[in-house]
Parts: sequence; C-alpha cells; structure tokens
Amino acid sequence: MYTNPRAVFFDRLFTVTTWSFGIVGFMLPLLIFGFLFANGMHVVNWQFLSQHPAGFPLGQGGGILPAITGTMALVGGGLLIAVPTGLGGAIYLAEYGKNKKVLAAISFAIECLAAIPAIIYGLFGYAILVVFMSLKVSLLAGIITLGLMMFPIILVGSQEAIQAVEWSYRESALSLGVTRAYVIRRIILKKAWPGILAATVLTAGHAMGTAAPVLFTASTVFTHSGLSLDAPAMTLATHLYYLVSQGTSFDHAYGTALVLVTMLIAVNLLVLLLKKLTLRY
Repeated sequence: MYTNPRAVFFDRLFTVTTWSFGIVGFMLPLLIFGFLFANGMHVVNWQFLSQHPAGFPLGQGGGILPAITGTMALVGGGLLIAVPTGLGGAIYLAEYGKNKKVLAAISFAIECLAAIPAIIYGLFGYAILVVFMSLKVSLLAGIITLGLMMFPIILVGSQEAIQAVEWSYRESALSLGVTRAYVIRRIILKKAWPGILAATVLTAGHAMGTAAPVLFTASTVFTHSGLSLDAPAMTLATHLYYLVSQGTSFDHAYGTALVLVTMLIAVNLLVLLLKKLTLRY
C-alpha cells in the first residue's frame, strides 16, 4: 500500500511535537515543586507552621501561622460572597435569560471583569472600601475585594458547566409538569456540580496565591492579635512578597512558598476526590 512520505513525515513531526509539549507541561510543575521542596523543606516543621514570625528583621525566625489563618479567612470569606452571586448569575444566564442581545452584553461584561488584572481590583478596593467607605485596611475590605475578583470567574465557569448539561434532561422533566426551579435544583445543578466545583476551586487557588489585591486592602507585615474583620491580616502571598522584597530570609521565603503550593495541591486533590464521590453517588 502506497503512503505519501510527506504525510508520514508531518504526522511523525506532529506526534513528536505534541508529546514534547505534553512532557514539558507535565514536568514544569514537578520541577517547580521539586525546587521549592529542595530549598524550603529544611525550614518547614511544626514550629514553622504553628508560631508567629520572629527575629530581626522580622521574619528571620519563628513561623507563618498568622499568614496561614489569614489566607484561609480571606479566601473562605471571599468564596461566601463569590459563590452564591456567581452561581446565581450563571443560573440566570443559562436558564432564564431570553433576550439574546442582553445576554450577549452581560456575558461580554462578565468576561471583561474576569480578565481585569488583580492589581486593578486592589486599587478599586482601596479607593472604594478602604478610603470612601472607611473600612480601613482590614480583613473585611480584603474579603470583599477578593469576592469581587472571584465572582466573574466563578460565574463564567458555572455558566459553562450548566450549559454543558444535555438539554434532554430539561425537556423530559418539564414535559412531566415539573417546575423549572425543581429541575434546576435537583437535576441540572447535580449534573453540573463537578464543573462548578472545579471552577470554584481553581478560582480559590488563584485568590490564595495572589498578593496584589490584598496588599492595598487587608495586608499587614505582622500581627499578634487573632483574626478580626476590622483589623488587617497576614497572608502567605503577601508574607512571601515581604520576605523576598526586603531580603529578610530566603530560607523562610522558600518554606512559605512550599507551604502555599502544598495547600493548593491538597485542595485540588480534595476536589478530585469530591468529584469522584459526586459522580459515584
């Protein structure tokens, strides 16, 4: 059987190219994690995870406990704002919106919001929340700012997950006289849940690792007090920024980065487990 040598060459070239990009995409995260592990693992211990920063300059000793709790509080509070509003907006756009021009305009605006750099959200939060509304640099201002930043990303991801559900489920349920709200609550959201969960976790991971919006609205170099809505908070991302920018301790910077990346990996593994359990039951 005759085969075109040119076609065979391009087919092999395409195969080698795709495999090469796939290997690079697989190895790059491993190399980053391995680099952080090699340089920061000797710092990470129970004291590092359970103590406040210490030493002079501040950060050369002690641990990162306030940064861990502050990060979890900011991301968790932001999700309390972003998930209900984003999911509600996604349900409206996917299930109730009828006017195509209005839907197109809203979708365009949401996608523009999702593409805005994080630093712009930080400046907006500082100007409106910190200065105009007098919330000061505080945990509450940071939560609202992160919620605003996560909202459009969760909305877009949830909308795509809902629209991916086969239309036959809606037709079959509505033909039996079931209300639209019941169909959405018991069928559509259940089928779209893995996609919604993935979008939420990816957004939370992005918020957990970003420093720009928090620097202007919620961040502080050090705090002895516990978490309070009207007081600033430490985060892993901003603590890492301070350690590197001030040249305080690169060992602690690597340790902080390793803890942050490990938290992101743990969250993603938990989501994979939840998605498997959801699909199974």
